Amino acid sequence: MSKFFRNKMIMMRSILASIPFCLRHLPLRQAVKLPILVYKPKYRSQKGQFVIDCPNVRFGMIRMGFFRCALYPDTGISFKNDGQIVFKGTCLIGNDSYIVCGKQGKIVFGNDFKNTGCMRITSQCGVSFGKSARVGWETLIMDTNYHPLWDMEKKKFKRAFSPISIGDYNWIATQCYVMQGVVTPERCIFGARSVITHSGPFESYCVHSGSPLKILTRNVMRDYEHDHIYDYSL
Repeated sequence: MSKFFRNKMIMMRSILASIPFCLRHLPLRQAVKLPILVYKPKYRSQKGQFVIDCPNVRFGMIRMGFFRCALYPDTGISFKNDGQIVFKGTCLIGNDSYIVCGKQGKIVFGNDFKNTGCMRITSQCGVSFGKSARVGWETLIMDTNYHPLWDMEKKKFKRAFSPISIGDYNWIATQCYVMQGVVTPERCIFGARSVITHSGPFESYCVHSGSPLKILTRNVMRDYEHDHIYDYSL
């Protein structure tokens, strides 16, 4: 099968899944434009809300589950939404991704959010991304550790959850862990396998990496206009 016809079949399959999704979750004036396209969706729960909060709503501006990364299976995207998931503009979430939003949870994707595959987000109180955030493969973002510890001296449980706020133009690389309470400024870069906790340190225009997190390089940024390597010859 040619690439042209394969792409047409993929789009047709996504449209067939997206029509009932949009009609169920969006106001009719938005739903008729099919702004959200889902590919191979799996719904564990659809009790929550999906909201598009931007002035220019158009066809296919939000795409989730499409096969974008060959390193991970073509399994689409899984949702368990009992809270609220908000899109501030365009959004791309690739194949083999999972999103869980609890009853008191809220996930906000800023405009121009991109992940090409295998992202995991769980929110029980709040996760938000600024504009043009980039999230790498196998990254786990969770605003709770689900299991509070009992403080034997104070005779009470320690708080085990806190909202996460990721700044504009942040790049979170592959296999990072973003834990509860993290608040980052704009233009932060986090290297592969970093464990990002509320204690930081966080600085704009810096590469942060490791566990514990430390700053490796200052005065750098990701230039989205020149974002790929095209020649790997030595």
